[in-house]
This record gives sequence, C-alpha cells and structure tokens, in this order.
Amino acid sequence: MEVAELAVKRALELGATEAEAYVQRAKIIRVGGSEEIEDFNTVESLGIGLRVVLGRRIANYSTSILDEAEVEGAVAKAVKIARVSPEDPDWRRLNRRFGESQAQGYYDDSLEALDYQEVVEALESPLSLVRDYDPRVKPTRVFLTVGVTGVSIANSYGEGCERKETYVVASMRAKAKEGGLESTGSEYQQARSWREIDFEELATKASERAVKFLRARPIPGGRMPVIIRNRIFASILGVLLSGPINADWVQKGASPLSNRLGTQIASEDVHIIDDGVMEGGWGTRPFDDEGHPTQRTPVVEGGILRSFLYDNYTALKEGVESTGNAQRRGYWTTPQPSPSNLILRPGGVSFEEMVAETREGIYVEETIGEWLSNPVSGNLNATVTHGYLVKEGELTEPVKGVVISGNFYSLLKEGIELVGGDLQGSMNYYSPTVKIRQLTIAGK
Repeated sequence: MEVAELAVKRALELGATEAEAYVQRAKIIRVGGSEEIEDFNTVESLGIGLRVVLGRRIANYSTSILDEAEVEGAVAKAVKIARVSPEDPDWRRLNRRFGESQAQGYYDDSLEALDYQEVVEALESPLSLVRDYDPRVKPTRVFLTVGVTGVSIANSYGEGCERKETYVVASMRAKAKEGGLESTGSEYQQARSWREIDFEELATKASERAVKFLRARPIPGGRMPVIIRNRIFASILGVLLSGPINADWVQKGASPLSNRLGTQIASEDVHIIDDGVMEGGWGTRPFDDEGHPTQRTPVVEGGILRSFLYDNYTALKEGVESTGNAQRRGYWTTPQPSPSNLILRPGGVSFEEMVAETREGIYVEETIGEWLSNPVSGNLNATVTHGYLVKEGELTEPVKGVVISGNFYSLLKEGIELVGGDLQGSMNYYSPTVKIRQLTIAGK
C-alpha cells in the first residue's frame, strides 16, 4: 500500500488530475511430471500498474521493479504519455466507491507456508494410485499449480484497499493399453484452499475413464437428446456468455444481447447469476480490481435478461452503478468488466433421473474444442472425447470422436429440458448437469 500511495502522490505532484495504482505481489508454485515428478519451479513477482489522467487524457503504464526510484520513473513516464494521448470523450472519473463485501473462502493461509516436500508428497500419492489401479494403466501427466497473490489499490480520491487470495489447480492424465487399443482419461480439480483437493479422486477418475474408453467409438450422426456434464456445460457457458453480458461489448455494439435488456432470452426455468461473494468461488473476492465492492448480480431471471456486468468506466458511461466486475489479468493490464462467478442456478433433477427418462441420446462427459464456439452468432461446437450412448434409460456403450453442435441462444430459450442439482465449476463458470432436448451429432 505504501508503494501504491507513493505512486498516486507523485502523479498528482507532476500535474495529473487523477491517478490510480494497482500493486500485485504473486508467488506461484508449479509441479509436474509424467510417470514421476520431473519439474518443480517457483516464480515470484511484484509489479505496479498505473492509470494517470490529465482531464480526459488517460495513460496506462506498468513496471515490475518496485524500488522507489523505479516507481517515480514509471509515474513520470505515465504522466508524459498522458500529456500526448488523445482525449477519451467517454471518460468521467476513477472509482470513488471503495469498500469490501462479505466474501468468504478466497484465502487459505496454509498455502503461504507450503513447502517443497509437502507438494511432492501430495502428487506422489495419485501417481502411485494410477499405477496400482489396473495393470493396463499408467500415468502420463500430472500437474499442480499453487498460487498466492496480494493486491493493493489506491487512487487520488484518498481511498485504498488490500486483499490476499490463494488458489490450487490439480490435473491428472492416464493412458490405458490393451492389445492394439489405447485410450486416455483425465481429471481436473480447482479450489481456493489446499484441503479441498482430493488427490485420490483425481487418480481414480482419470484411471477409470482411461479403462472404460478403451473400446469407445463414434456413433451415427443425427439429432438427439444430449445430457452434458456439469463442468463441461460450465465451460460452454463461459465461452458463449461471458462476452455478450460484458458492458464493454454491449456499448461497442459487439454483443448479440445489446438491445435485449428486459426481454426474454431464455426459458422461464433458466436463472443465471454473477456472484462475486460466493463462498470459495474461483472468482470470489471482497472488492474488484478498482476497489469497488463485489456483489451478487442477477443476469438472467426466469429467462429475462436483467443486467450486464460493469466496471467503473462502463457504468459511468451509461449512468448506472458499477456491479463490481472490474478485472485485470495481471498488474500490466487495464481493468475490464468480466464475470466473477457466473452461475447457472441448479434445479432439482438428479443425473440418474435424467438418464432414466432418456429413451435414446448421448451423455457428454468430456470434450475438447468448445472454446472455438462463436459467442456472437451463438454457434456451439465441441468434440466429444468421452461420452456414453443412452438407450432405454441406461448408459450403454462408450462414445468418442463425435461433434455436438447447435445454437446456444436457441438452446437457452427452448433447448434446456432438465437442470440438475450437481453444481460444479470450470474456472469461474459454474453449472449443474443439464439435459438438452436436441443437438446435432456429427458422427461416423
């Protein structure tokens, strides 16, 4: 905070009308290997991102070396850049509403003290479990990332705030071989605390998928009901909806939802919330990257589009209140509106009930390529790497190598038949398992 306040003070002394400093300290531990632990590295960084304003001329500047001389030099360069920058006619001011929400579960102090031996031992256990699961199976990739970050924000309105966050990501990939057949299986977990990672489950699920899909094959194409696993639909939700509900997209006319506020864009059973205070959520934090308190924002209620997501700039441009969604990808980037935890609200149907009432369809367990879907047109495409044919209410033969496709906006409005209760996340996007009435399957 002292560094941030020094930068703001110096910018004002050099003639800036407004200034903001965002200081970020990060420590990231990465451990990985194939059949054994092979890589271990720790990266620590400290940097500052500056926004300096002269009237309506704005400059952004960053540096990663934070002694006093470097900070003062960075401020001087930022002020110099601002003097020759074009005016932004939409600029109003920096954030004035600093504060903290009642966010919980975003920091685990035990991760600060985590040492090399603890991390290695944690990963050796799932590696052993994969090797012992079945003689046909061996581990091919294990990866663990542990992050601890600290953020301090100050601006020229005399406000400031600080937070610490932690996160853990673990993944396991296994390969099964039998005769001339080969298949892979993987599992991924994310959490904000160390104790939430279940390394045994990581190994067991990866191994199980590898064995079960040894004889997986494509099926004939056509249109049929599709049950999509929670984490996969969460990823699809993020790819196809995070941009269109971004107020910056809307104001630039890039969002297909630009003129749809207050209208029906989904069925009455669809409720989508951006929840910055969700306990333990991947995007949970007490304030956003401008210091504005986070909140719970209904985006879609009963199918009606209720709100877009705003940072300070887009909110003042439109004459509304920020939703606390300013986000920086790092200290070197400028804030942009982005979801905190975007959640499709769970329903009351179990996975077993979804399968039982499906006469013929497909259950999608893992995919690749959904990130290539188009959020503007709503064109959804994903390749199924692990799935099951559903016949007469039962999961039958394993399926791979087919492509599911459809229009996401049509799916929201007419396609979602059942919504499960098993909420899971893919980064900061959350969904239960859902059943889609019909999607196109491109098969053999």
